[in-house]
Amino acid sequence: MKPKYLKIDNGNAKIRDFSLVDLAHKYGTPLFVLDQKELIDNINDFKSYFHSNLFKSNIVYASKALLVPELVNICNNNHLFIDAVSLGDLYVLKESHFEMKNVVFHGNNKSIDELKFAIENDVIIVVDNLEELMMLKELNPSKIRTMVRINPGIEAHTHKYIQTALNKSKFGINIEDDEQINQLMKIYLNNSNLVLLGFHSHIGSQIYEKNAFLLNADKMMRFSKKISDLYQYHLSSINLGGGFGIKYVEEDQGLDLKDCLNALRDRIEELTKELDFKLESVYIEPGRRLLGASCITLYTCCNTKTNLGGHKYLFIDGGMTDNIRPALYQAKYHMDIANKMNDEKNQVFDVAGKCCESGDLIGTDIHLPNINPGDILIVYSTGAYTYSMSSNYNNMLKPAVIFLDDDVKITARRQNLEDLMILFKNIQ
Repeated sequence: MKPKYLKIDNGNAKIRDFSLVDLAHKYGTPLFVLDQKELIDNINDFKSYFHSNLFKSNIVYASKALLVPELVNICNNNHLFIDAVSLGDLYVLKESHFEMKNVVFHGNNKSIDELKFAIENDVIIVVDNLEELMMLKELNPSKIRTMVRINPGIEAHTHKYIQTALNKSKFGINIEDDEQINQLMKIYLNNSNLVLLGFHSHIGSQIYEKNAFLLNADKMMRFSKKISDLYQYHLSSINLGGGFGIKYVEEDQGLDLKDCLNALRDRIEELTKELDFKLESVYIEPGRRLLGASCITLYTCCNTKTNLGGHKYLFIDGGMTDNIRPALYQAKYHMDIANKMNDEKNQVFDVAGKCCESGDLIGTDIHLPNINPGDILIVYSTGAYTYSMSSNYNNMLKPAVIFLDDDVKITARRQNLEDLMILFKNIQ
């Protein structure tokens, strides 16, 4: 919920030795602040908790959570894979000098241009449907590694917009669709240039139930074994997706990562022996859990307002353009005032942004101390699906992103007004 290395010094918030108020004043607000030390701790936790002597554990960073070149470099240096979901993602990864053979390319509606780029750069393509595999076959790659997205039909208890394995999901092929799976396998058997590494699944996001991950592993392992035997096709890998939940507010259940990953590894090892089905690699795809809590957003408090009914608003200098999750998913966040960490939280506010939308609220019923204009608001656990989903709605400017290492690194500069006109200039 709060950064691992957050501390309070004379009522002021710091991450390690970095004053959050000083950062806000120097780099401006809104400002995304990510602690690189905590991020690397999280990477090492995944490597440690999911290590096995029976298979290679491939940790795939789910880049849709946040994709900036500095984060790509960290993944590269720590030997992670990265997933991508668009031509733009692939381009950013290549321009950031990432090892493209360690890219896993997702998407339910990949274009010809995207598939060609993926083939040229030797990425792993996760095939979503039969039509996509036929497109790949027509492109006649010399050799391309693929996985096939399977929908195992597991209902994880999360928001309906981030459930991805229900029977009505737009992603993948249902695990019981024998006819389509048979057609897929015939294409693989008759086209040696199309290499099927194994099957991929992803049951949703923000999952707190360990048993949902174990059930998915069980279903996917047994399915993979069945297909391997039925078609006499060697499957070297399995990809179990991500969805490892983080705690945003106190009432969130939370997920014990060590317990979950240890149990998931143990279950796969048990099934490996039970089914006599040895895998070379098992992929998992954390995004939010790798960086969510290591990042905060800082805002400057502007005015407060109390309406006729006594309802209080705190206005900040950002809003839904840098964090759409409360409007999109009814997401909740924990907040503090960076320069009043020891003050009593004796006020209750709805925290509202600048956009011309009634739904532009970062939080409702937020307990905070008395507010003065210029106070610095901290919103915790904003590493995932905030900056990556930011927009220029109302021609708001996108914030800067900084990483805290031994020093401060600006990893994405703040937009300026001139940036707003770039797409409209030099039109032929």
